[in-house]
Amino acid sequence: MRDPVVKLLNLAVNAVKNDQCSTSALFVMMSDLFDTIKLDRCDDIFSFVEDRVGTWKTEAFYNAGKNYLLRMCNDLLRRLSKSQNTVFCGRIQLFLAQLFPLEEKSGLNLMSQFNLENVTLYNSKPEDYDHSVKLLSDEKETKMEVEEGEMEEASNIPIDYNLYRKFWSLQDFFRRPAQCYEKVSWKTFVNYADEVLSCFLSYKLDDVKSARRKLEQLKEASTHMYFAKYLTSEKLLDLQLSDSNFRRYVLVQFLILFQYLNSQVRFKNPSQVLTDDQNVWIKVSAEKIFTILRETPPDGEKFAEGIEHILNREENWNNWKNEGCASYIRKKDDTKLKTIPALRTRKQSIGEDLKCNGPKLIKMGNAELTRLWNLCPDNMAACKSEKRNFLPTVEEFFEEAVEQIDPSGGIEEQYKLVNNPTFAWKALRLLSHKSPYFFAQLQGGQQIKTLPQYLDHMIGKLAKEMQLTPADEAKSDVEESTMENGNADAEEEPLDNKDDDGRDEGTEVEDEEESIASGNLLTKEILVQLSERVCEDWKKLAVELGLDEDQIIYFEGTSTELADQALKMLTIWMENEGEKATVGSMQAALVEIGRSALASELFGEQSISP
Repeated sequence: MRDPVVKLLNLAVNAVKNDQCSTSALFVMMSDLFDTIKLDRCDDIFSFVEDRVGTWKTEAFYNAGKNYLLRMCNDLLRRLSKSQNTVFCGRIQLFLAQLFPLEEKSGLNLMSQFNLENVTLYNSKPEDYDHSVKLLSDEKETKMEVEEGEMEEASNIPIDYNLYRKFWSLQDFFRRPAQCYEKVSWKTFVNYADEVLSCFLSYKLDDVKSARRKLEQLKEASTHMYFAKYLTSEKLLDLQLSDSNFRRYVLVQFLILFQYLNSQVRFKNPSQVLTDDQNVWIKVSAEKIFTILRETPPDGEKFAEGIEHILNREENWNNWKNEGCASYIRKKDDTKLKTIPALRTRKQSIGEDLKCNGPKLIKMGNAELTRLWNLCPDNMAACKSEKRNFLPTVEEFFEEAVEQIDPSGGIEEQYKLVNNPTFAWKALRLLSHKSPYFFAQLQGGQQIKTLPQYLDHMIGKLAKEMQLTPADEAKSDVEESTMENGNADAEEEPLDNKDDDGRDEGTEVEDEEESIASGNLLTKEILVQLSERVCEDWKKLAVELGLDEDQIIYFEGTSTELADQALKMLTIWMENEGEKATVGSMQAALVEIGRSALASELFGEQSISP
């Protein structure tokens, strides 16, 4: 007779498919059902949930029920015992693995965390150790049902507390592999591992005994129990070491640990790196372990090959996790779908955008790029600016070279600039642009074979030209004319353009023009004083000077001090305005924001003019 609870669940599933009830009602009923029945009934009814995993993954059930199913399974796992209900726990885990996609983050150990609660308990006190481990053969036959031949073989392994303690201490390294990167812990692990592996190598299992035990296990399969933890009694260690399955468990644990220590894990601490000696020891130990696995019956060769294949596949999963667990499901290529072609629109050029915006600020998507772009809206004018003329004059470039050709300097030939390939290349470029000597023919058909000789010849000509400046030539001409005129010209009063104070009138006019120009333009000293006095109202002043909100926000982020923010704003404004950054325009802006007293104090009673 079919279970009535299963009939009720089938009725609810069909009702959801026919839109007769909501999807959430079905999963709420299932959750309440598993919460109220005993574990034995849960084991039976859970088969209904397992068999319909394809139904739960359909669009009608998955989105509304995935969280309910996950919560229901987690509640069941909390109620179950991992040691007594191992099979049921495994069924639940397999169901969750089938239900959720492979890349589901909630089911992945992305941070590579270890189950530190899985502690293996054993007798760690020497005084509590039972030294009478080797029992009499008749006691073993009655208590542990072991044949006489097997008892004699098991007694060949010398079991003492030292081997017992080291063997079970290795489980702590398997539980927490990160401690192997510590020097002291690593030495302890190497010592314990070498002794355990030596014990396995010295005592090998024969195929006859293993085949006999395997036959007995098949006979007792109906009463076989699953245990999630090792039995750590000192009385069982000799039997455990003679068990092929137990040996394989421990040896595979070694291989898993070695793979983790050598693998690149995304969330592993950068300092957790093995040394060359540690890598050599792991390589040698891994080869030793595979040798033991091949020699362990039954089917040792096949088992070793299977474990090696599984570990190689595990590297692929590790790389997949490091890359962010990308989905394995291929998406449809939308480009192959036929779509109506959209009308093509001509893309505007940057120049057209500038013309449309006019004198407004062009925003480039970044505060610093916006500031640089708007330093000079006219690109051609910016390219022709004198500030972009980085070409030095002939006198400045060859000044050091002219000094080096003087024999009194005592500079050796190999240290002269003319022998520097970079200087020679730059010198030829500069001479071709700014010196007439570059195209002049050499006198007397003189031939120059090397570039340093040619540069020496050119520098000699430039040195003669640089020694006699135009001012010196004018002065020498005046002296010659004075000598020819004699004393007659000396009696005449020389032409004097000096005023009563002894200053040259032409110089005074030039100084006056420079003082007017310098007084009309703002200077950095004035900006520093102004930023300290107007720091409280610098945002109002920025708005009055034509700066927008984005620029003000940029200036606020440059510093935490108001005076520094104000100085940054004033400096960039002066660079942008150029010749328009006058005292009059700043004075007018200060008056508009109500700081007339500050304007009079800094600039005096001047007429307000831009």
